[in-house]
Amino acid sequence: MDRITQSMLESFKQSSGISFANQTLEFEYFVNDCVVCNEYGLHDFDLEEVTTGKSTQGIDGIAIIVNQKLVHTTEDIDVLIEYNQSISVKFVVIQTKTSASFDNTEISNMMTFINIFFSDNNEIFVTEQMQKFIELKNYIFSKGDKLKKNPELLLYYVTLGTWTDDENLCTAANLGKEMLRRTNLFSEIKFMPCGSEEIQNLYRKTKSKLKATFRFEKRITMYSVSDEEVGYSGVLPFKEYKKLIVEENGTIKPVFEDNIRDYLGPNPDVNKNIKETIQDGDVNSFSMLNNGIMVVASSINISGDIATIEDYQIVNGCQTSNILIENMEDAENINELIIPIRIIATKDENLKNKITKATNNQTAIKPEQLEALSTFQKKLEEYYKTFEDPNSLIYERRTGQYRDSDIAKNRIVSIPMQIKTIAAMFLNEPSGVSGQYGTVAKRLGNKIFKTTDKLIMYYASALALHKIEGLFRTGKIDKQYRRARYHAIMLFRIIVSEEKMPKFNARKMETYCKKLLDVLNDDDEAERIFSEIIDFIVSKDGIIDIANRKCFERKETTDYLLGQVEELAEYVKENKKSIK
Repeated sequence: MDRITQSMLESFKQSSGISFANQTLEFEYFVNDCVVCNEYGLHDFDLEEVTTGKSTQGIDGIAIIVNQKLVHTTEDIDVLIEYNQSISVKFVVIQTKTSASFDNTEISNMMTFINIFFSDNNEIFVTEQMQKFIELKNYIFSKGDKLKKNPELLLYYVTLGTWTDDENLCTAANLGKEMLRRTNLFSEIKFMPCGSEEIQNLYRKTKSKLKATFRFEKRITMYSVSDEEVGYSGVLPFKEYKKLIVEENGTIKPVFEDNIRDYLGPNPDVNKNIKETIQDGDVNSFSMLNNGIMVVASSINISGDIATIEDYQIVNGCQTSNILIENMEDAENINELIIPIRIIATKDENLKNKITKATNNQTAIKPEQLEALSTFQKKLEEYYKTFEDPNSLIYERRTGQYRDSDIAKNRIVSIPMQIKTIAAMFLNEPSGVSGQYGTVAKRLGNKIFKTTDKLIMYYASALALHKIEGLFRTGKIDKQYRRARYHAIMLFRIIVSEEKMPKFNARKMETYCKKLLDVLNDDDEAERIFSEIIDFIVSKDGIIDIANRKCFERKETTDYLLGQVEELAEYVKENKKSIK
């Protein structure tokens, strides 16, 4: 491995908390992270969810992206169909080798196993992870009437060598593509050979700040306080606006994460009207009928008519932007469509929040969605900072906030992660947190992020997940039981507290959670209790069918384990006595 790639791998290991005895496995995780991040557009995904498991033949990583969302369950797909009526699908398949050259035999093997994966006879794949991917693949093709077009297939073959368009290698790749093309399953098949230079570039892109350069001819200056705080208003043709929202490879940029309304799809009347206006082909009427886009950036630089913005988010206009993206290949004259836009450049985080709240107050938004970017989130971020341990967690209330920092990725808690941990640990809903973040948030309603909630419970739930994830990652608890992690943190709270949980806004909640934190911060005791919880759950195999991949997504599993709490508490106490 060359020195630059080795350095990047070490940086990735430190930031992700991944460390294996086998460097080949570490490199596979590194490549999966680089490829999926660049194809998906976001870094906020679970690497374990895109790996294919130990000893899977010919395939090391798979990402299934539906309507620009990374999906992990059939329920995720159903939600996207419900919201959008139709779906666009991209399969990203990765094979990684640490060899210093490309090999036509290895390429042929990869193509053979990918062809088997997409066939009906794929019993050769036995890992739990591959069974999940096969289920998702089959489910997508069973929804053929909902597909906008046949799925795209991107095949990444990564080595530490240099790709030179060698004739033998190209022949092996083309034969494999032809084999896949004959299935008539795909609208496009791309073979993406990556050597050291390509993977280095992909890694750099995962670390770089969000940036866009575009022609901004028709604009006025709304105000200018300083070079660092300025506002512009104007219009952009879509051919320039799409530079803000879409990468050159067609991936949607992560620019909507501060928009508190998850993209709803074309079902709502407002979105239907936007779509009809776009499809009419009248490039001028759109600017008269649409409220426009609001962009908040950390900086904007304008030279002549060329503007460059950095570290930006679209805080209002998520619906409009996504419908434009959906229709950008079909609608007549869409590149000339005129879009109203305002761009505010400021480094003041409080001002950014005010703008986001103000621009989203004008439409019907659920209170809990608005609260997701309100003062509560700022308070929660500051609360996390009060834990001064070098390994304490950091709350990221704005996507990409710590993208270019040295903070380890596994110490960063995102809003989606926080929602899942609080729901699992304190709302007793571990079986309901496996779906898309937006649907989980909507299901919870106004149960969380209330201004009167005690902040300590949010930190405690995130720390509990962080601790058990570390035990799985280091092999102290067998990784095959990782699917039980949300149930484990729920049970941890119940048996460690040994008392009825107070209301979220009660003073007693502070004392209640302090006890949890004391145990979580004792590495040996936390490991002992989590290990015993997992052992106890495993001992119930046959009753709750742990071998079934969907076991921990079922409410019945949660209800059963909650009914076994007294037995579990006794089990943990007895084991503690025997250790002494």
